[in-house]
Amino acid sequence: MQLPLVLGLVALVLAVAALVVVLEDRRAAKRAALQRKARLARLGEVDPLAPSRLHVDR
Repeated sequence: MQLPLVLGLVALVLAVAALVVVLEDRRAAKRAALQRKARLARLGEVDPLAPSRLHVDR
């Protein structure tokens, strides 16, 4: 009776921890991209990766 409850709680904690890690990783990547863009703008450079992010509408 208690074993499934404990296993369920452990699984829930692991799922929440994984979600927090994914969200923090996305936030850090977004922050790094903004810092990179600002650094390039201060240097007067264009973003060399910008063309790879463009998508052609077909």
